[in-house]
Amino acid sequence: MMKRLEKVLLGLCTVFAVQIIVVAEAHASSAADLIDKLDTNKDGEISLKEAVRHTELLRNFGLIDDNEDGKLSESELAKSKLTPSNTNVAAQP
Repeated sequence: MMKRLEKVLLGLCTVFAVQIIVVAEAHASSAADLIDKLDTNKDGEISLKEAVRHTELLRNFGLIDDNEDGKLSESELAKSKLTPSNTNVAAQP
């Protein structure tokens, strides 16, 4: 009985870990996609000037810009729930 319970718990932990990885990768790819789309000077970040082309991102720019440097890095975009592409990913089960 105990071995069966251990197997079930291990299975549940594995499924949970895989879900975390999938969601993290989806956030990262969404952030990378935004940078690819909007980063016109190819410095790897989105400036306020570049964000003007994306109304929803521009609306939350100051809230996403954690270090207040006037640029959005891939990590800032990936971890923010305010990043437009992350709201769809976060809503998935």
